[in-house]
Amino acid sequence: MAKSQTQNILSLIETEHRQVEKLFAEAEKANTNQLYECFNEIYKALTLHTRSEELVFYPAMQEYEETKQYIEEAEAEHEEAKILLEEIKSLKPTDSEFKTKIQELKKAVKHHVEEEESQIFKAISDCMSEQQLAELGKEFLTTKGKLEEEVKTAMTT
Repeated sequence: MAKSQTQNILSLIETEHRQVEKLFAEAEKANTNQLYECFNEIYKALTLHTRSEELVFYPAMQEYEETKQYIEEAEAEHEEAKILLEEIKSLKPTDSEFKTKIQELKKAVKHHVEEEESQIFKAISDCMSEQQLAELGKEFLTTKGKLEEEVKTAMTT
């Protein structure tokens, strides 16, 4: 069995958070020609990540009083990121707003990640067994795989 199939959902989400942080770092260093490609990678990663969380992780959180309280804010933060992604997607890398909007997105994502990892992960770990978290991890990966084609289509429209 491959390692990724046995990872629990929290370690998968955390790994994706680190990957997105690296993508933002690359975007900061990118020249104008590279910037749009960097943004496309950020767009794909964040869209897959947020949709997968919304379809798998947040419904699981809904099952517990200790975690239910975090869902509304987390979903609002996802919505903010989606709006920024679409705004950036409509710009050209040469537009003065392009880098500013990417920085705004980075700040919003950083805030969300910090809250998720410091509060939500602790709360859900207290409620769910390792086996339950591993099962959610499998479901998260399956869902993400199914969404990849949908996200590719969204990137071209």
